[in-house]
Amino acid sequence: MTDVPPLRIAPVSDADRDDLSALLIETVAANGSVGFMHPLPIADADAFWSQALASAARDERIILGAWQGERLAGTGTLVLAMAPSQPHRAELTKVMTAQSARGSGVGAALIAAIEQVARGHGKSLLTLDAAVIEGATTFYRRLGYRSAGDIPDYAYKPLGGLGATRIFWKSLDATMGAPGIGNPRVGDEAWMRRALELAERAVAEDDEIPVGAIVVSPEGEVIGEGWNRNIAEHDPSAHAEIVAMRRAGQALDNHRLVGCTLYVTLEPCAMCAMAAVHARIARVVYGANDSKTGAAGSVFDLLADPRHNHRVEVTGGVLADEAGTRLTNYFRAKRGKPPV
Repeated sequence: MTDVPPLRIAPVSDADRDDLSALLIETVAANGSVGFMHPLPIADADAFWSQALASAARDERIILGAWQGERLAGTGTLVLAMAPSQPHRAELTKVMTAQSARGSGVGAALIAAIEQVARGHGKSLLTLDAAVIEGATTFYRRLGYRSAGDIPDYAYKPLGGLGATRIFWKSLDATMGAPGIGNPRVGDEAWMRRALELAERAVAEDDEIPVGAIVVSPEGEVIGEGWNRNIAEHDPSAHAEIVAMRRAGQALDNHRLVGCTLYVTLEPCAMCAMAAVHARIARVVYGANDSKTGAAGSVFDLLADPRHNHRVEVTGGVLADEAGTRLTNYFRAKRGKPPV
């Protein structure tokens, strides 16, 4: 694997217009929902960026680019010009990553830089919209954005056909949390570390796959915890989440866990996701993504499906590397391989 040049993120300029237009055309051709239909003529792409750059010159927006060496690998825009009643808010839009740079962390680095710029301009709330059928929704959830709901048939996809759009928001004030549904991300990491401790017990005590889960009440108390017990209890349903929710229900003497947050080290499967919906869990926070059976956006998106009577807020990617490493090393040990 060749060395990747260090990533540089900075405001774009008129000199970058050709590269910006090429990236926009590539994104549209790949069916990316950025407001244009395919094929996008180069003249239209140039006209869009001319207007956007002029808007940036008027301090109405900030356009950042991410460069790997001399190559523009991504871009994102922060719209600052909002209504007089919304001086605290900004909109995140036109976030694009070159196909060749996907999976290299460019997108996450761009968002982090944009959020820092927003804070510098006194913004405490960001909003955005993303096509439901794309991986973008999972990407934003990993970065702490919360879904406000879906709008069906919101816009045509670049390659044709109407698609639903999901509205996201994120508070940039680290001291703020959504009322009644657990703690902000700083608290999320603390609770996730407790779940990771339970994952370790799954291996040490039962030689089970290291997944741990806890249920936290709206008052911030742990009312249920568990780890994988499928083999130990001869129970195919005894995933960590199920065990934790069962104990929480017993603690509350209620099958509903209204206002509670479920923390789990691995993205829930379809069974656990639907159990959380039926339990009226307010929020699910998970660590590592499950690219094979994940039901919180990676493969299925059951928790936020608008067809349910109850939808669950989701935050993914909290201590994901630590959770993922535990899982990887467990399976490597089973195969007689050294840990990573």
